Amino acid sequence: MSSIDKKIQADGEHSKERGVTVAVNTQAGALVFDDNTAEERVQLTHTSGWTQGANRSTSFKFSPNNDQEQVLGDKYSTTKGDSYSQTQGMCEVRPFGDFTLIAGSEKFFTEPIADNWIEAQKDLAVAKTGGELAIGGVGNNTNIAFPKIGESSSIGTVEGGSFQSNPAQENIQDLLEKKGGELAAIEKEMGVGGSAKIMAAKHIHLHAGPKPIINDSGLIVANGRAVNNHIDFVRPNAVKNSTGTTLYESKDTSSAVPFGDISLVAGTKLIGEAGSGGINFKSSGNSSFTSTGRTTIGGAEVAIGGSTSSNVGRVSIQADKDVFIQSQDMIGLNADTIFTDMNQSFAVSAPKFTTEATNCTTFITPITLFTGDVHIIGDLFVEGCILANGDITAGGAGGVSLLKHTHPQNNGNDAGGDVNSQKPDREDA
Repeated sequence: MSSIDKKIQADGEHSKERGVTVAVNTQAGALVFDDNTAEERVQLTHTSGWTQGANRSTSFKFSPNNDQEQVLGDKYSTTKGDSYSQTQGMCEVRPFGDFTLIAGSEKFFTEPIADNWIEAQKDLAVAKTGGELAIGGVGNNTNIAFPKIGESSSIGTVEGGSFQSNPAQENIQDLLEKKGGELAAIEKEMGVGGSAKIMAAKHIHLHAGPKPIINDSGLIVANGRAVNNHIDFVRPNAVKNSTGTTLYESKDTSSAVPFGDISLVAGTKLIGEAGSGGINFKSSGNSSFTSTGRTTIGGAEVAIGGSTSSNVGRVSIQADKDVFIQSQDMIGLNADTIFTDMNQSFAVSAPKFTTEATNCTTFITPITLFTGDVHIIGDLFVEGCILANGDITAGGAGGVSLLKHTHPQNNGNDAGGDVNSQKPDREDA
């Protein structure tokens, strides 16, 4: 052991350079003890340049080449402050067990902080839901009934009515001041941060399981359900004829598979945005997009298709109340069979509306209103009365009015009368 003495610059406690002691100095490396005041450094150095040591404020390590570490037991690492790690090449983390990444205060997971905040802001959410006018209604998730203060239109609708301002909206500023302190106290307990951010300059790939499992997720029966197909006119009656159409029964065949799930849960919003490459979701099973709020599908072209390899696909649209279709140009329906059974409301609005049933008839029930002209190419069969506020003319221009004209009787005499007393011109009319 050798020592390198240095000149003392100050006596007593003001001494800043006490000396450097080299404990080991060999061809392989050196172990250094630095006794300088405020340094007190211990350093182990290899001739390759590898260094590891510590001083009063920092522990440090430098590896000029590869750095390898193996822990046969458990390993724990705790950083009280911020932690930074930089890799200028490839980076791979491969646990053979579960991989868990958690961000946020520990109290989020050990105490009901989030539940307390949600409960405290509930009054604010209710006030915002009611709107500026007291038009009434029911919350789509809470089923809270909002009062209606005012008069509806002559047909009972909110649209066209007159309503007072919502009292809750008028007092929302006072409510914000009242709840602000309570919410701020809860947010203080939440701590700083709590967000997980993943950013990639090029691509992000999420893959669960070795590969997709292509089990049958449903049973398709080509003639599983009976529907009205067309109408046969067996005079004087119209007879409905039924046919079979596709029936799909969902089957759960993959829930027991112990791998392959990806779950995304957002407490408030789930936002996705893609560039001109688009968004593509492909599934061998059922796909479900449900919401208790409004669901909007829009684009330059919206295509909905029910198709299978066996050509037994089906598209069903169901609504509790109304179905409304509006187009600025044209609406067209083209099918072998068009069957419309309107128990509630079905509204179509477009300058042009066409229906084409190539092999069968179009059947509409229970009532249909035409506000413009109706042109029928073919026979018209009516099983009830025909009530007209104007003339009914047979034969087109210059024809015979059916309101007032006579038919020859069997004896050759003319018999006058209204249309209800006339005999049909054809036995099969």
